Amino acid sequence: MDLMIQSTILDTIEGGVVLAIQVEDLSVQAYIVISKIDINVIEKIIPQHIFESDAQVHVAGLTKGIDVTEEIVQILENMESGDVVAYLCEDAIVYGEALAALGLKH
Repeated sequence: MDLMIQSTILDTIEGGVVLAIQVEDLSVQAYIVISKIDINVIEKIIPQHIFESDAQVHVAGLTKGIDVTEEIVQILENMESGDVVAYLCEDAIVYGEALAALGLKH
């Protein structure tokens, strides 16, 4: 599937950025960081009020050797507007690939 992904940087956080992502009728927020692939990192990068809201939080670990674009698109296809996703990138190269897949040049 070929999605037209448009992203805008909302904020910078330690190790990454927060994006507003628009894909057709889908509007979501994404946290993209260079981090070890560890679920405990999520609590450190996503504000508590998001967990207390109605938004579903999705998490993906992006590593070398996977198709980063395919992984990102697969998650976006399973999201609803208002949801939040965290992409944990194992290194700067994967982080750059993730930003490019989301329509940003790094």
